[in-house]
Amino acid sequence: MRYVIADIEATGLEENREMIEIALISFEEGVVKDVFETIINPTVPVSKDILDLTGITQRELDNSPKFYEIAERVALRLEGHVFVSHNVEFDWQMLSKAFEKMGRPLKCKTLCTLKLSQELIPGLRSYTLDEMCRFFNIKAINRHRALPDAKAALSLFKELKELVSTPRAALTPRYLPHHQPLLKKLPRHAGVLYFKDKEGVAFQIEAVEDLLAAAERALEVKPESRDLLERCEALHFEVTGSALIAQFKRARFSPMKWKWMITLEVDKLGEKFFHLKAFKANSGVWFFEERDEAESFLKKLKKKIPQEKIVWREGGKSKEQILEHNRVLENLMSEAQFPCENLLLWGPGRSPQEFSYVLVKEGRLFGWAHHEAAPEEVLKNPESVVSKKTDAQMEALAIRYLREHREKRIKRDQWRELKESSC
Repeated sequence: MRYVIADIEATGLEENREMIEIALISFEEGVVKDVFETIINPTVPVSKDILDLTGITQRELDNSPKFYEIAERVALRLEGHVFVSHNVEFDWQMLSKAFEKMGRPLKCKTLCTLKLSQELIPGLRSYTLDEMCRFFNIKAINRHRALPDAKAALSLFKELKELVSTPRAALTPRYLPHHQPLLKKLPRHAGVLYFKDKEGVAFQIEAVEDLLAAAERALEVKPESRDLLERCEALHFEVTGSALIAQFKRARFSPMKWKWMITLEVDKLGEKFFHLKAFKANSGVWFFEERDEAESFLKKLKKKIPQEKIVWREGGKSKEQILEHNRVLENLMSEAQFPCENLLLWGPGRSPQEFSYVLVKEGRLFGWAHHEAAPEEVLKNPESVVSKKTDAQMEALAIRYLREHREKRIKRDQWRELKESSC
């Protein structure tokens, strides 16, 4: 495939505009094969504004060839290849119209780097050639002349082609110009991250372990993040030091929308079994927002059961078998509970001098707090530091956090829990 990167300067923006300069750079297999440029006599007066903008003089225009004199040289370079331009409709309309006037239609495919930029790099406030050069750090000199602009468009085309052909994981992360200053303000601490629109309204809120890393992942330029990139105008953050407390704070603004739950049921013979059903307040053991997540978790549970529930078989199960089966399910239910009746978790706070605390009392989430008192002091009387502020959703979040925290064995462990003997 041969691409011909083009730029055309014109007498203006009006529909009956005429060409005053054209540049064509033939590009194939990563190599420039040919460069063609010429000033064109438009045979009509050209305004002083256009002459000043381009730097072309009226004498140069008057002494240059008319389009029909260079038409075949242009057609030879374009026919059968791909005409590439930034805002291709503007350039292609003039060129094809000029060939049609000669009674010689030009057969050529087109590709617009402006539209391709909008597709691959969502969220930019402007997609002019100057803006795209700034985004990719392309040095463009002597703008508004055909050949320099065509060279800039070629560099842009190469960058866009690399975005399309290179696997996402191998690309260096890129960020929109107005997002880069926002990222510089974020610390590497756990907290709540607020993505705000141009009206200052938070349209997305996240509880994260690393504010900067989370924002970088979210704001990296990629087509699948189009909505976020286009809407995000500002970032606000709240440091908590604790990822769990960050989840508590997020829940205040954006409650979890449980849609599915796993319950523990009992059949007529007294045999217990886990069952997936639609959410109903305070009647389940595990709660989920998505059915896929619930089904995946239920499968993991069933794999831990030596023998799944049998609806019917000759003779049925013995009483001992049912009791053993129920015992296994009751042990699995411990995953939906706190590790022990009384539990104090602590970790980093919002500043180096502060700690974060979460208290579990009598098997229920009591509350959480930030305090400068050392854990050794708080252990003597946790309720003097930790205020009572909790609900069923926070308790479910805390249990899930502890379960996942233990299962994933996160190296960067921000929390410590008391030994069973101390509970």
